[in-house]
Amino acid sequence: MSEAELLRLADLNLVEYWCESSRWMPGSEIVQQQDTVLINSALNFPVCNLAFNLAVEPDERPSDFLDRAKSFFAKRKPLFSIRLRSHCDGAIIQHCKDHEILLVAEGPGMVLDEPIKKGAVPPGAKLHWVDNDRGVQDFKQVVAEAFLDLSLPKEVSESYFAQAKRVLSPYSVLAVAYLKGEPAGAAMAMLSHGIAGVYWVGTTKKARGMGLGDYCTREVGNAAFALGARKVSLQASKFGEPVYLKMGYREITRYPWFICSSK
Repeated sequence: MSEAELLRLADLNLVEYWCESSRWMPGSEIVQQQDTVLINSALNFPVCNLAFNLAVEPDERPSDFLDRAKSFFAKRKPLFSIRLRSHCDGAIIQHCKDHEILLVAEGPGMVLDEPIKKGAVPPGAKLHWVDNDRGVQDFKQVVAEAFLDLSLPKEVSESYFAQAKRVLSPYSVLAVAYLKGEPAGAAMAMLSHGIAGVYWVGTTKKARGMGLGDYCTREVGNAAFALGARKVSLQASKFGEPVYLKMGYREITRYPWFICSSK
């Protein structure tokens, strides 16, 4: 697999994850116009309402993409997110910066090329694969607390996992690590386009510093390889990036994230 092919598959998995997670919530709307994917989620929170560009090569003015996204959200949401790719969307990124659209993150896209050797299990930790409503609720409990540090309100995180039957699927694996019977760490991987993407890696505050994030990420990534993924990708936060580098992930791109008014 070439690096260009890998980047394309990582982009497609990222977009498919956001479409899939939006489907977990009734009332969401997903539309594709040309190479623009637009997600109007059931939540009135800009991070959850997104515009993606999937064009491999620029074939229109940057303003055309932005106008299309604004037109879509104008009657739906006051604010929305634009997720872009440093390897393909340079002109649009510069256009957003020139027009002072708020840049909120520019985290790395990273990839794991092969399974990770089994490491030490954090003391007292027991990992369970999520396959029922109770497991989804425990997963929700962990990530709702963990993602507060990334400015994601608790009720937003919880909304994604409100309906277990929508979350559980044969192409996703979710894991929860428990300490003394209490959910303390979590991660999931979703397969699409021949690879897998890791999402929702989190640890409760009182369990941090024990290696649970590393443990859960390692386990869902290896499970994805076992299910046939050729590579495993993720988009790292500032907290996760150094952990993933130590695990063997390597950076392949950056994904600038803007918040834009629909007016």
